[in-house]
This record gives sequence, C-alpha cells and structure tokens, in this order.
Amino acid sequence: MTAAARKFDSVDLGTTADELPAGTKLLFGQFTIESFVNSGGFGIVYIARDSLDRQVVIKECFPSAFCRRIGTAVGARSRAQQDEFRAAVKHFIQEAVTLSQLNHPNIIKVHHVFEENDTAYMAMDYIDGPDLLQTVEGTARPLTPKEITALLHVMLDALAHVHGQGLLHRDISPDNILLDKASGQPILIDFGASRKEVTRKSRAVSGLRVVKDGYSPQEFYVHGSKQAPCSDLYALAASFYHLISGETPKTAQERLSAIAGREGDPLRPLAGRFRAYPRAFLQAIDKAMAIFPRDRLQSVEDWRAMLTGDAARPVSEGEVADAPGRTISAQSPAPQAKAPGIPVAPEAVAVSAPTVVQAPRGPRDFLLSSAAAVLLLVGLLSLPNVRSLAGEQGAPPAVPAVTEAGAATGARKLEVLPVTNVLRLPGGYAFDVIETETGLQTVVSELPADLQGDLRVGDVLLVYAATGETLATPTALREILQREFSNGITTYSFVIRRGDSTMDAEFGLATAN
Repeated sequence: MTAAARKFDSVDLGTTADELPAGTKLLFGQFTIESFVNSGGFGIVYIARDSLDRQVVIKECFPSAFCRRIGTAVGARSRAQQDEFRAAVKHFIQEAVTLSQLNHPNIIKVHHVFEENDTAYMAMDYIDGPDLLQTVEGTARPLTPKEITALLHVMLDALAHVHGQGLLHRDISPDNILLDKASGQPILIDFGASRKEVTRKSRAVSGLRVVKDGYSPQEFYVHGSKQAPCSDLYALAASFYHLISGETPKTAQERLSAIAGREGDPLRPLAGRFRAYPRAFLQAIDKAMAIFPRDRLQSVEDWRAMLTGDAARPVSEGEVADAPGRTISAQSPAPQAKAPGIPVAPEAVAVSAPTVVQAPRGPRDFLLSSAAAVLLLVGLLSLPNVRSLAGEQGAPPAVPAVTEAGAATGARKLEVLPVTNVLRLPGGYAFDVIETETGLQTVVSELPADLQGDLRVGDVLLVYAATGETLATPTALREILQREFSNGITTYSFVIRRGDSTMDAEFGLATAN
C-alpha cells in the first residue's frame, strides 16, 4: 500500500471537503484556482488563472462515488475501491489526451493534461456566456426559431467531428452547450463522460455511469448496455426539444414504462405543434428521440439526409407556416433580434408539393394472384406512397373526425382535422395520418367489407405490439408493415385507442389465391 493510501485509510471521512480552495496552485504555479464552478459524478470544475493571466477552466478527476480528499490530495475511499479509483484516473488521462486532439471551433479545446495531488487535471478554454438551460429557464436572452435552427445545424457538425474520431460524448444536455458572448457561437463542453470503447464493462466505467433525466436515452440507464452514435443524437434531440417546446422531455424510463403498460408514448412529438419551424426539422428531432435505438436516426448523416427532404425552407422573419410546403405572411411580424455571431442555417430551396400516388380502389384491382398480391404490397410499401392530400388551393382537405360514439357506426361529426398522409393497402385498408393539437395520429379510415380482425374505423394506432414501436411519424406504419411483410408476417397486432379506452386489435393482409 502507498503512503497516500495509508493516509486515506486513517482519516475520518466526515472531515473532508470535495473542492480545492481558492488560491490553490497547480502544475508548479502555472495555474491558480480562483473559484469553484460545479461538480458531478466524474469531476470538479474550477475557474483558474494561468501564468499569462488568462482565465481558463480546470477540470479535476474526482469520481465522488469512490474517492475523497485529504488536504489537496485525492484517494480512494477504501482499500477495496483503490483499483476503481486508479482506473478512473487512467481513463481520465487517456480521454483528455484524445479530446485534446479534437479540432473543431464548436468543441471546447483542451490545452493541458497533467497529474497532481494523486489525481489528474485538464485545462480548457474559458467560455464566457450562458448555456442553453439558462435560455430555456429564462435567465438568458430567448432565441428565435431561426437562431435555434442554425444552432442545431452547428451542433450536428460538431457531433459529426466527435463521432468521426470514434468517440461518444454521452453527456449532451442544454447545460453542456454554451453560447459564447464574443462570437455567438455554440460550444459543446464537458466530455468527462465520453467513451471510446463504449461497450466495455470495466468496473470503473460501470461505476461512472452518467444519467440525466429527460436527456439520456434508455440505454444509459442500463449498466453494460450497447451505446452508439444514436445515443448522442437522442440527447442532442432532447436538448433541442426542451429549447423549442419549453417542456422538459419525459424521461426514457417514464416512456418505456408507459409503452410497456400500453398507455402510449407520453412524449408529445414536436412535428405539427410549432409552425415557425420546417416540418422535417421537427420530424428529425422526433425521430432521433425514438425510445428504441433501432428506430432512431443512426448518424449525423442520417439526420442531414432527413433535413434535405424538407419540403419547406426555414421560415423567414414575418412568415408563419401554413399547410406543409408553403408559407403565408404574418399580418404583424414582430422584429427578431439576432445574437451576434450565430450562423444562419442555409435556407433550403422550396420544393413543390409531393407527387400524388393514386392507389387503385376498385374491387377488381385487388383480385390478383398470390404472387401479384405480394408484388403489389411490396411495391406500395417501397414507394414514397404516403400520399399528399393537398387541396386544389394548397390547403389541407377537410377530413371529418370520428366521434367516440360514431366509431362503431361510422358516423362522423362536422369538425375537421388536417390529414397529412394516407396509406392504402391491398384488400381495402386505408390509414390516415392526422395532425392534431397533441401530435400526429394514425387513424383507421377504411376497412374491407369482409374484415378478418377486430379493427374499427376511427381506431387510433398507438404501438406495434410485437416490438413496442410507436407511430409518431407519418411513415411509421409503412415502415413497420414493409419490414414485417418482407419477413413473411401477414398479421399485425397493435395497441389502439378507441374512444377513451386502450386495447389490442389486429388485422391481416392475406393474399388471394
């Protein structure tokens, strides 16, 4: 045992303090601690002054779960935790060296890595400016939709650089994105939880698990779980979900519990609720926040590809979004201040309305051989067959909403809801994707006369029971059916809402002989 370890074993834990006092010198006087900033599961952050009288940020490796401080020295809480503590320090140094090699204007720069006080430290740039959590909470200037859109594009660039180095950040949240007052640029900070080998199961890594409720994906809650770039994308999307909506996102555990209880995903999608943003911009955030990793955007490239399909450019000042793909001028546009230095995302060229794919509806169109039926279904599901229903003047068509009492009888009330997409399937099935105040809903609009199943017109499909996938995007049902049908599955069970009740229902897509 080292002398330091013996010293720690002999001192009462209750007499220690975590942070270093102001005035403490580090690295032979090159850095002087000025003030404590905050602490977390991985370390303690200070403001310091370097030998050139510049303010810097110093982060100290201090895994509080199994270390403590005596004087200025840091050591394991007990003999049993010495290996964990040393492994944590070694990992801190390795990751700091790796992070020092990151070279991106929107990522905090690490300048020095050194060992002292039986632990390790890294010195980083000091960024003067608020974080996005302060913006959400109202203690910093609010951002306009145009600024938020631009910020997300910049953060995607920064995250692509991180992932390109084989790293995951693993702690993205609004308080870890700063807005530099001098340049207006967003800066991604706090890589203390970052990992290069994200699936390893060392004791030190499992002991340093970081979870931030509302921003962490469900795999962060499970020790030893597989983590991937889509895990960071979930956290980035959750951060901007909070920024856009002002609502703290539901935790991944809450969402999983509700889905498992067949209550539906309690997280309200952004798409359809905030008309100052392009629809595809919001849909990409919703998809990146899918509860199951397989359903998310898997990479920054996937995210960008989804944005290039946006049918509406970022809405300029003085305009508000109307029907998808077009804008109208606001009568009294309010001037919007632009933060200095925040880049403006390049505006996408407006795209014309999607091509209407007319699906055959006559009975004779579906009297096909078995092979032809398979080809038709696969073709329908492979095409961009989610059909735009824009009216002649560009406005959404009037689609009657089904009342609770009318669900069984087919009776309709006069209130209309905008239908954004329709999916038609062989056999007489049709499903409308309807935009409501609470998000998108996939509603049964047509059923075959000889229905083999217990669906009713007006039922709202919530969750695909076999996998727990929710139907929160316009193409979710198509994607599920395409995948399952290609695997030879022709009967599909869903958790549905009928009136005020939630239940199971299924339908089949049998082919004709």
